[in-house]
Amino acid sequence: MSEPPLPTDLCMRRQPRQQRSQETVTRIEQATLALLQEQGFLAINTNAIAARAGVGIKSLYHLFPNKEAIICRLAMDWLAAVCAAQEVIRQEASSWPQTLQLLDQALDELDTRFVGYGALWQAMDLVPALHELECEHERGQVAFWSERLRHFGCRWPEPELTALVRYLYRTADLVKQCAKEQGREGPQMWLLHRQWLEQLVAAAIAEPDPARVWQAMPGLMVKAAD
Repeated sequence: MSEPPLPTDLCMRRQPRQQRSQETVTRIEQATLALLQEQGFLAINTNAIAARAGVGIKSLYHLFPNKEAIICRLAMDWLAAVCAAQEVIRQEASSWPQTLQLLDQALDELDTRFVGYGALWQAMDLVPALHELECEHERGQVAFWSERLRHFGCRWPEPELTALVRYLYRTADLVKQCAKEQGREGPQMWLLHRQWLEQLVAAAIAEPDPARVWQAMPGLMVKAAD
């Protein structure tokens, strides 16, 4: 996925090269995530972030121009990790069911690695300059999953395939986030949705006519429940 050019006020002022600077950036990032979870985007500022990170405000401004730039770096790190995980899926998955299994594993690993990022996505919604970054990410997702479905034999026309992939991406993201909020019931909720996605895409691969697949949706849902 190509990255769109970022506004200057969302870019780091200096890239950390020495270990000490890298450690400072990590502390700033973790402090920002913690404060986002506790107080929300509108309530925090760079002074609070610096205090939580245990660094001087001058040190923070040496690296970042504002809190939005910190949030942007956090988001870019996560998006890069997503793309890396998808490249592994591309290389290792030999079928659509295996693709979903590897996707599950990748999502679990990302959740473990990026604890607390739920508050980050809420903050991104409040930073208009980051909206294009999100849109570019979705375009990359549509391109990746469209290529995967083509690879496994889907013959749908391009507009219908794009609509299907966007549906898969958006509903999977929504259900995954919702499942995280449901406690013990969450894994079962996600498993049910994943089974539905597996059935739907299997039908899309087998049937070249999108209309026939959508007309058969009630039957697919019954099969998935069985």
